[in-house]
Amino acid sequence: MNSFKFKVSGFTFQIVHAFKGIVGLTLFLLFSSTVHAQDSLSVYLELAAKNNPGVKAAFSQYLAALEKVPQVGSLPDPQGSLDFFLKPMELLNGNQVGSISAMQMFPWFGTLKSAKDEASLMAKAQFELFQENKAGLFYNVKTSWYQLAKAKYGITLINQNIALLESLEKLALVKFQSPGGNSSGSGSSSGSGMQGAPSASGNSGGMGGMNSQPAASVQPQSGMSSGASGGMGSKSTGLADVLRVRMEILDQKNQLSLLKDQLKTEEANFNSLLNRDQNSAIEIPDTLKMETLSVSKLAVADSILSNNPMLAMFDAEGQAYSAMADKARKMGLPMLGVGLNYMVIQQQEGNQSMMNGKDMVMPMLNFTIPIYRKKYTAMQKEARYLQESTMLKSDEMKNMLLLEYRQLVQNYSDAERRVELYREQADLANRTAKLLLAGFTSTGTDFEEILRIQYKVLEYGLKHIEAIADYNTAVANAEKLMNKVTY
Repeated sequence: MNSFKFKVSGFTFQIVHAFKGIVGLTLFLLFSSTVHAQDSLSVYLELAAKNNPGVKAAFSQYLAALEKVPQVGSLPDPQGSLDFFLKPMELLNGNQVGSISAMQMFPWFGTLKSAKDEASLMAKAQFELFQENKAGLFYNVKTSWYQLAKAKYGITLINQNIALLESLEKLALVKFQSPGGNSSGSGSSSGSGMQGAPSASGNSGGMGGMNSQPAASVQPQSGMSSGASGGMGSKSTGLADVLRVRMEILDQKNQLSLLKDQLKTEEANFNSLLNRDQNSAIEIPDTLKMETLSVSKLAVADSILSNNPMLAMFDAEGQAYSAMADKARKMGLPMLGVGLNYMVIQQQEGNQSMMNGKDMVMPMLNFTIPIYRKKYTAMQKEARYLQESTMLKSDEMKNMLLLEYRQLVQNYSDAERRVELYREQADLANRTAKLLLAGFTSTGTDFEEILRIQYKVLEYGLKHIEAIADYNTAVANAEKLMNKVTY
């Protein structure tokens, strides 16, 4: 055993160094949830709000809806007319050459106010739709951000694990090439071949008994010494270790390639949300902290019902249709018109009248007679049906939001539990790996168990990162539903 330790002492140092690296990285990621280092996310959220075409289109629609207010709140255009006679018309006070008239119609009292209220409320509904688009964009940016961080950390973890496995491969290769075997039993030979069988079985004990049966099945014949039997068992076991660790390295490299492809795809998705070139560089911090809800978990449902932009949009639309019904009712009342007629009078020869040649001004007053009531009745019914439809949509949206809230609480609680679970499991796996590595460097046994527990260290590290990403995604979803997104 001393000669074995002497031959692999250099690789043992590399393994311990690599092991400390991956353990340190894992612990760093496990406890990074308390570090606040996501300022760059705020910058990207601001860029998305300024550049995303969907959000900009929604805001332009809101601005367009605002321009409806002065349109519907204005009086009808005045009517004017200019008349002239090809031949002057003879009147008592002279000859009329022509006339100029102007008329302004006024809707019934309050009609324009109702129209302005309808347009303003429709613009408010459009603004709430813009808020919904912005909240959805921020949620998508944050979700993509967490996926980027998860992929980046996963790549780092797997690279560290591959480095450790490659060091273990070198150690297993030295073990395979060493002539003395991996057990102290191979060094002390008994004279009998039957006594050598237990010694061969002992050589494979370091592999958890997986290779003990092939070694024990070799029955020494023709005076084969137990030392020869032990040497064959050592060679067989060492070769299996080398092949096993190489298979694990190939698996890890395949998983690494998959994560790198996923990272590239997610980077393209993230850049598209910011409306920039898909190959633009993204600054991802080295830490991923657990976000906190702005309100308590129990108050989320009430906050959703109070602040959700879709519910606010339906409420504004309902009020707009109520104003629409009131406008339709007032449109069924007479419109009044006030005007002025100016007649140009030419002086008439021989006419002794005092008004001869004096122009005349005639005030005018007219009104409409809305006797065709069907269209006004239909307009009021239309408004009532639209208002009823909006109320039903609002009720349906409330049910959907409460269901989404229930799913949100489930995801939030599940992610919170998994964060703690995988933190503890990763810590236990790290401690177990340390013990196994210490035993392996001194006895050369439990190689397979080291590979298995090292896989668990990697698995729990990846799952812990995923749990943090899922937790933050649940928080981001809650902020979206409550319309409490900021940057």
